[in-house]
Amino acid sequence: MNIKRYLRYHYLKMIRLKDAPARVAQGFALGLAMDFVVPIPLVSIFIAFVAAKFLRMNSLAAVMSATAFKPLFAGIVTLNILMSKKLIALLPSLKAVSITAPQGNSLLHRIFGEIISYGFPYLLAGSVNGMIIGLISYLSVYYFLQGRQRRKAKIH
Repeated sequence: MNIKRYLRYHYLKMIRLKDAPARVAQGFALGLAMDFVVPIPLVSIFIAFVAAKFLRMNSLAAVMSATAFKPLFAGIVTLNILMSKKLIALLPSLKAVSITAPQGNSLLHRIFGEIISYGFPYLLAGSVNGMIIGLISYLSVYYFLQGRQRRKAKIH
C-alpha cells in the first residue's frame, strides 16, 4: 500500500469520527503514547483501547492512532533506546535497575536483547517520550478538529 494513501486513509477516518474534538484528540494522543510506552505491536493496541474506554476517551481514535503508527515501530524503539541512554548518562543509578539480556545470534535476538538490557530505563524513556508526543499530538489534533468544526459550521 502506498504510504500517502495509508496516511490519507487514517486521516479521513479520524476527521469523520462523530465525537467532541477533545475526546477524539484525547483518544488519538493516548493511542500514540501507548506506541511509545509499550511498543509491542498487538499489546499496545489492546491497552490503548481498554484505557480509552476506562478513561472515557474516544476508543476508536486510540485504536486508529495506535495502528496507524505501527509502521514506525523501528523508529520508536530507536528513539526510546536513545532516550534511555541519555537517562542512564544523567542518572547512573538507573543502570543498577537494568537486567541482563539473553544472548543469541539472530537479528531479532540482538534487537530485543538490547531493549531488555535497558529494562527500567527503557520503560521510563518510553513513558517520557510518550508523554511528550502525546501532549504535542493532543494539542495539534484538538486545535485542528476544533478549527475544522468551526469552518464547517460557518459554511452551513
